[in-house]
Amino acid sequence: MIELVLAAIIAITPIDLLTKIDSASTFPQSSGIMEQTIVTSTGRQRTFKLKYFSKDNGNKQLMDFIYPKPVSGIKFLITGNNVWVYFPETGRIRRLSSGAKKQKMMGSDFTYEDMEFSNFKDKFAPSNLREDKEYFYLTLVPKADTRISYSKLELTIDKKTFIPLKIDFYRNKEKSPFKSLIQKDIKTIEGIPTPMKTIMINNETGSKSSFIIDSIDYKTKIDPSFFKPNYLREN
Repeated sequence: MIELVLAAIIAITPIDLLTKIDSASTFPQSSGIMEQTIVTSTGRQRTFKLKYFSKDNGNKQLMDFIYPKPVSGIKFLITGNNVWVYFPETGRIRRLSSGAKKQKMMGSDFTYEDMEFSNFKDKFAPSNLREDKEYFYLTLVPKADTRISYSKLELTIDKKTFIPLKIDFYRNKEKSPFKSLIQKDIKTIEGIPTPMKTIMINNETGSKSSFIIDSIDYKTKIDPSFFKPNYLREN
């Protein structure tokens, strides 16, 4: 009897849970319109609007800023570990170095590196699985062959959707998280649980940045040429 109870409690392993998280958070393709708001530590607020395209389970991403006018036409392309930025005023396409990926994207609390975390299992090893009635709790540590700015991530996962509702980012074995990501307003769209609002909070400065989905489409096929650097200048 005791063995049966224990088997019911330990019904999922850390790697199985991470697989389910990746499966719930990635999809073959998506496109839509998002609004990005940045609130600085002094309370200054800036809002942008962008078109967003994703393919191959998030390994390819294109962000095309369309508002306000000073940033309209700026594009970011992420393919695997590569990041390119296009500036319409100069017509230049710049490929970012690995060091530059740790910089803030458009002055937000999201770095270019943060945008690459589409499949956790590729870069992290899971451990310390815990749970209560509503949530799983999981620790992710970077694999030995990866170069990541964070020493570990602490995830709080919704048991119904397997969506991480909170991710705490730690650096250099710090006791408190440097940043925290919140995913909320989960809606099922075309059968896919979708966080309609994502917020990154810098716990040291108090600044925060958010993405709000205005519209999203998981079915319309996206031309593969969207994710080639030359596309940034030509369209």
